[in-house]
Amino acid sequence: MKKWVWVVATIVVALLIGGYAYSNHHATAKEYQAAMANGRTAIQAKHYTQAESYFQNALKRRLNDKPAQRYLTQTQRFVSAENALSDLKFASAEKHYTAVKNTTDASNVLVTRATAKVKQVKEIRANVKQFKKLLKTASGQNLALNYGQSNTTLDELFNNAKFRQKYYKDLYDQALALRKANNAGQTAAASSSSANSSSAAATSSSNGTSTSSSSASLTSSEQSAANNYSGSNEYTVTQKQKELNGKTITAAQIDNARKTINAAGGQADAMSDQDVRVALQTANKKNMSLTQYTKQYLK
Repeated sequence: MKKWVWVVATIVVALLIGGYAYSNHHATAKEYQAAMANGRTAIQAKHYTQAESYFQNALKRRLNDKPAQRYLTQTQRFVSAENALSDLKFASAEKHYTAVKNTTDASNVLVTRATAKVKQVKEIRANVKQFKKLLKTASGQNLALNYGQSNTTLDELFNNAKFRQKYYKDLYDQALALRKANNAGQTAAASSSSANSSSAAATSSSNGTSTSSSSASLTSSEQSAANNYSGSNEYTVTQKQKELNGKTITAAQIDNARKTINAAGGQADAMSDQDVRVALQTANKKNMSLTQYTKQYLK
């Protein structure tokens, strides 16, 4: 009798333990599935930090689970790529985005996003290379005292709408500083030329002789333009460059153009008078209003 009781007791205990183990396993499996589903939903909503937490939670339910680990690693790499892009570390960003794009058996949403980002970063890096080349050329022209030519080269940058994007802020700031230096150099050259001409005229009148003044830093065409120079922050340009349809662009037209550019989302305050003239001339050549031109090329 006692033996039979022990057998029954043993069977009952075994059933209880087995039932608990099964129930616990079933609950753990449900928690794992929920964590994975929540992680994928968070990715879809671009809540990447939350997605990481869900996948880490899934790994706690199933230690060393390969699918959960792939999702977690892929998400972490995408976040690293986003941070690198924000910090303007384009090579690092492209590396991480490429790793995400090449991940298999994980989030197809991240693969799609990373593929687009790789294309974007490659374009940014190509633009950086082009912008640096133009900036280097403009800097060399500045060092050679060719201030007007340097500003003309800078116009190629400032008239490119992409150059104002946040990815090129450092280069944009350098270009602004260089243009300011060019304008100052032109103003100084014009003032020096005027002073030299006055001095030469006074000496010639006093001695009764004719004296020619020379300027080492200006060519004959630049000297002629410098003699006609007016303004306190404007690089020397020819009369033709100041005209629209054969008529001189007036100060009032420039002021009105600045207001139009600002209203259309441009940055007229960062533009010289000649930049504004170029905008008016280019818009006219393209048969566009200044507002349309600003929205397409100057924002």
